[in-house]
Amino acid sequence: MKSRVVAGNGFTFEAPSGWTVKHTGRGASARSGKQVVQATVLPLARAYTPALFAKVQPEIARVATGLKDQLHATLAGRTLQVAGEQAWQYDLQRGDTVWQVTFVLRGKREFQLYCRRGTGDSSAPCSMLVSSFRPR
Repeated sequence: MKSRVVAGNGFTFEAPSGWTVKHTGRGASARSGKQVVQATVLPLARAYTPALFAKVQPEIARVATGLKDQLHATLAGRTLQVAGEQAWQYDLQRGDTVWQVTFVLRGKREFQLYCRRGTGDSSAPCSMLVSSFRPR
């Protein structure tokens, strides 16, 4: 799959070439039909360090549970490495729509990586977003 680099405020990621790219003050997205990949940066009140990973876990899980309730979806979570950082990733599904949200914390910034696709759509754009994401 051919890709293009999408640059946002303090980050880059790759999205499929040919998708429509939009920028906001806090993020950037690429979409094709109902499929979307997006990265958003939010400020943290206190600086995050990897030593805080376990302490922060309940707050991240609370946010994911809130999304599950809002979307009336099922929820499955895991941890993984993103851009050299330990991160949290959640899959939410309702009907034929899948949302994937990945939380990456670095210093005083929280990055939320978001992907929406249909159950019949390839998960490649979601994987591309997460594997290519780079904070700057």
